[in-house]
Amino acid sequence: MKHIFAVIAAVAMVWAFLPAPGPQPAPQPAPQPTPTPVVVVPTSPVTAALLPATKQDKARVAAFYSAMADVVERDPKLVKTVNNFRELHTRSLDAAFKGTDLPGKYPGLDLAINDRLKAAVGTDDVPLLPAKQQLLVQALKDVANDAR
Repeated sequence: MKHIFAVIAAVAMVWAFLPAPGPQPAPQPAPQPTPTPVVVVPTSPVTAALLPATKQDKARVAAFYSAMADVVERDPKLVKTVNNFRELHTRSLDAAFKGTDLPGKYPGLDLAINDRLKAAVGTDDVPLLPAKQQLLVQALKDVANDAR
């Protein structure tokens, strides 16, 4: 019994010299994984063909097709058939870009535009009734937007 008091006294003295519990450091958050770069995929074949294009070239293509959409929309009697539109498109392209560096500069651009227009009005020489003309106008606007 005598030794029990000595042990309790020794424990009490050791206890007195122990550092007081203080605030614990906040746990460190787990390291976050490195974000993966986001790859922007072109939204259309026109956009894809114009990926290497300069801002000026994109603006030229966009302005051309925006103006063409405006003309076709405001003057429904201008193009009465699909072939009338094709002829207008070809002549307008020649007038706007012949003698510049743009024709052939961006491989696949001409095909992408033609495919978009063909999807709107088809390939048969049929009358451009109001519904089909609106599809054509929207396709021209889409080409202009995709070029931006």
